[in-house]
Amino acid sequence: MKKILFLVTKSINGGAQKWTKEQIEVCSDAFKCYLGTGEDGWLVQNTSVENSFIDARIYKRFCITYLMRFVKYIKINKIDIIVASSANAGIYARLAKLFYRDVKVVYVTHGWSSIYNGGKLKFLYMFIEKQLSKISDSILCVSKNDYDNAKNILKIKENKLKLLPNSIFPMQSTAKSRNLKLKVLTVARLTPPKRVDLLIDALEHLDIELHIVGDGPLREELSLLKHANTIFHGEVDNFHDFSQYDIFALISDSEGLPLSALEAMSCGLPLVLSDVGGCSELIDENGFLVKNNGAAIEKAILNCIENLEFLSKNSKKLFDKKFNLQNNKHLYLEYYKKMIL
Repeated sequence: MKKILFLVTKSINGGAQKWTKEQIEVCSDAFKCYLGTGEDGWLVQNTSVENSFIDARIYKRFCITYLMRFVKYIKINKIDIIVASSANAGIYARLAKLFYRDVKVVYVTHGWSSIYNGGKLKFLYMFIEKQLSKISDSILCVSKNDYDNAKNILKIKENKLKLLPNSIFPMQSTAKSRNLKLKVLTVARLTPPKRVDLLIDALEHLDIELHIVGDGPLREELSLLKHANTIFHGEVDNFHDFSQYDIFALISDSEGLPLSALEAMSCGLPLVLSDVGGCSELIDENGFLVKNNGAAIEKAILNCIENLEFLSKNSKKLFDKKFNLQNNKHLYLEYYKKMIL
């Protein structure tokens, strides 16, 4: 049986980690699965694999000691394919191929950080990414927006690119408890580029509850902005209670194709999303795209309330049509198997 190693920098409960977890579940019958990450966290504790390679030195943008240890690990275990799902993981996976040419390397884009978050070094990071793409056997784009940016901005050759929009297993719906107030939900790490501050401000004068699931360094700052109808739940491992809410909102300065929005869609929640990254690919008469300002967000929430049943029905329909991993898992298996033929 062929061996596949999923490599991601952090083991926290996040989008890339949830994607990795479900890919391992998809591949477990067809491959021997391995996991590489930086710590014994949420991802390690919620996956079942042949073996895990845990080393915190992956947090460093470049560490020769980590690279050599990682190369030794993939050689000893005779890994056939590495699927890397974060910036640092992508660097180490592709450099490892220079030392062990028998391995195939897939880099998964969850939004091009070199484009959105490069700052003053943006063009340097873009140059590095283009050079690393030459080492990659394939670059898996999780949204059409990522695919287009790879081709048109980073100038990566099209024969290196594969488009497979994010897919997840549907969340289990539960009977909704009665509540007099409508409830808006956001699920996000409280770190840049998420703009939970704008969401709090936008709902301040509406008689609607805002429920925030997630934690991070901006928690204290955001707590100062909260109003009477703002409820912080903190980080909730394996959060699945989407069906207890009425509307899902995710306001952000940059995104790939957000998994939390897909989870909400699977439970039939209308969406209010920032018009960034691949978010437009999740909207088709099931919610609204917004500019990142309070007035636009408030208007979109009110429009959702007026059309709640219609939008909810379309959200579930769109999820099942395009983003349901139960229906799409064969696409991933075919892709991985083709990589190592």
